[in-house]
Amino acid sequence: MASPTSGTLRRLAQQTFDRAAWVKLCNSDAWSRAAGKPGVQALVAIAFILYLTNLLTRFRLADVWPIKPTGDLAIVFIAVRNIFEHGRYPEFVFPYSPSSVVLIRAFELGGPTFFTLAWYVAAVSGLIISVRAALSQERAEVRAAWPLIGMAAVLLSDSAIRWDLRNSNNNLIYLGLVMASYGCARRWPLLAGSLAAVSGSYKLYSGLLIAWLLANGQRRMLYASIICGIALWAGLPLVLFGIDGTVALYLDWKQQVERIGDLAFHANLMVERSAVPIVSLRRAFVNLTGEGFQSARVEVLLWLTRALWIAVLAWYAWRCRRGFFADLPSRAALADWIVLLIAPLPFSPWLEPYHAIPLLVAAVLCTTIALDGCAENRDRWAALTALVVLALFLLIRVPFPVRGLGLLAQFIAIVAVLGFLRPRLPRWPVTDGQPAQPLRTA
Repeated sequence: MASPTSGTLRRLAQQTFDRAAWVKLCNSDAWSRAAGKPGVQALVAIAFILYLTNLLTRFRLADVWPIKPTGDLAIVFIAVRNIFEHGRYPEFVFPYSPSSVVLIRAFELGGPTFFTLAWYVAAVSGLIISVRAALSQERAEVRAAWPLIGMAAVLLSDSAIRWDLRNSNNNLIYLGLVMASYGCARRWPLLAGSLAAVSGSYKLYSGLLIAWLLANGQRRMLYASIICGIALWAGLPLVLFGIDGTVALYLDWKQQVERIGDLAFHANLMVERSAVPIVSLRRAFVNLTGEGFQSARVEVLLWLTRALWIAVLAWYAWRCRRGFFADLPSRAALADWIVLLIAPLPFSPWLEPYHAIPLLVAAVLCTTIALDGCAENRDRWAALTALVVLALFLLIRVPFPVRGLGLLAQFIAIVAVLGFLRPRLPRWPVTDGQPAQPLRTA
């Protein structure tokens, strides 16, 4: 008869063997080894360059020469110059905050050519940074495979990227700032907090990340973001415009925000067949039902849809209840950040296709989990499901008049999958030789 001591030793030995075998499996993913080979990376780099060249130039030199602001970039350039020359917002719609105006001014001063070149560099850099930073919590061999993972994620989120680059907008820049904050949070928390503040000052959609830093106890990042935010929202405008000018500027901005929420204004845009690519849920229901912006049916459908979205977000929060606190960077924290970036979008009255750019980071995370041989099969299948949903919407091409409903469906799918995964996502950075998933699952 075996003694209790021998039984305990046997169990410990078995656990040690199992863990060692498990870790060995983690470190021998064939796909990551293949993706890290120079030849594969070179092919992916060529494909990526061709992809970007197509989006930026359509392979026509006349589209980019002479170098000058076009599309949304021209609107931003003219608006910022007008604000600094006259101290007032322009007559056309320009809902950028005074803090973002101050940030853009630094590049506008260089003139139209410099401003355009800076946008090219910032947009492409934002795309690359977003992919690389989204893998900063992974093992070394997975991080080395970032070109292949990134290319897959870019193709799956092609619609938002295409809209952003073809219209010369700046959502890739904003996302790059957010993900740069995420990626350098562990080594340089003060810089990370400042970048989070810059992203929130540039685009308000990332403002919820400040609340996450507060709730998660990321004190150094939080303090840096608050100080930097105060400087951008109050300090610099006061220095550049004075007290009266800053007050007038904020009152103008308030009118801009009220204007984009005015239903009569949106109705006029439809009547005038404006080129502004608005895909809000309200406009989708107006196009679907053929009724007015303030009709009872549209209001009911809108509130039901918003209630569904709130329920999905609440379910995600409920799934976080046992393991909310997460280190930066980690898969759990990345999932939280993705959800927070997506959360306000369905409520926006000025939703446009490129605002769905956080789907790029979601595609990176889900691709990584789907390929991770260490993840549980149910988690890999769930991540693959999210990727299939993104791929289907690329193939289906939801008609533009109801594009808002298509975006909402993608958001729901992503948040639902991340909510399913969240209790089992590691809440710490994955180091070399360590498992990429918790051994004990919820």
